[in-house]
Amino acid sequence: MVIRLDIAVVGDRHITSVFRLAGVEAILAENDESAVDQVMKLAEEGACKVIIVTEKVSSKLKGLREELLKERQSYPIFIVIPDFEGPLGLRSAELQERVNRSVGAKLKAGE
Repeated sequence: MVIRLDIAVVGDRHITSVFRLAGVEAILAENDESAVDQVMKLAEEGACKVIIVTEKVSSKLKGLREELLKERQSYPIFIVIPDFEGPLGLRSAELQERVNRSVGAKLKAGE
């Protein structure tokens, strides 16, 4: 049975606790690999429209996210947040890479 969720967060107990307090469905993962497995399960089942993950987990899901884009699937939408150790800059680097690919030139930060 597939349970449909509009939005969910997959992460450690700290991340999930914060989002659970805000009323978001929270899926606890003991480590990054477990989080990747949980996210892949949600994506494959089409069980969730928006999935919130940390930058570390997102970097391990890059292949899945690119595959979904190639298939032109609208969902799930991934929201990438820093964990409590602070931002790693991975999301900014990925966005810059996508902009570079779309305009066909490498842009420097700050231009």
